Amino acid sequence: MSINKLRAEKAIRSAERELMNGLKSFDEGDYTGALKYLQECSEYAVKAILIAYAVDYPRMHGVGRFLIENRGRFPEWFGSRIDVISEVVDTLARNRPRFRYPYEYPPEEHKAFAEGIRLKVKELFTNCDRLIDELFGEDRSR
Repeated sequence: MSINKLRAEKAIRSAERELMNGLKSFDEGDYTGALKYLQECSEYAVKAILIAYAVDYPRMHGVGRFLIENRGRFPEWFGSRIDVISEVVDTLARNRPRFRYPYEYPPEEHKAFAEGIRLKVKELFTNCDRLIDELFGEDRSR
């Protein structure tokens, strides 16, 4: 088993855990918490793909451009979604300080932001998880 496979699978499982936490927080009305988890989910999911394809990336939150730079390496179905995936992960990364320091911003802003991005993060995760399944087999342990 390759190191990339192990690391990519660990990253996608971490992304899944953060997605579940984010959706639960959203359902409970904790929009700031939801955004924190959704940001982590999107980052981990994209990093899982980058790890799987042995793309070296710096230790930063906004990793969308690395997908764009490597678009030709991915299957066509995934490549057609890269612009949206990159925009979601980078939007959350850019706005990270807003929900990491929630006391500095009106709570209504967090609710509107969470409502607008929640489904996009779910789709991002679904696409990244699908690609990991295709690369390493659907029999991965979960």
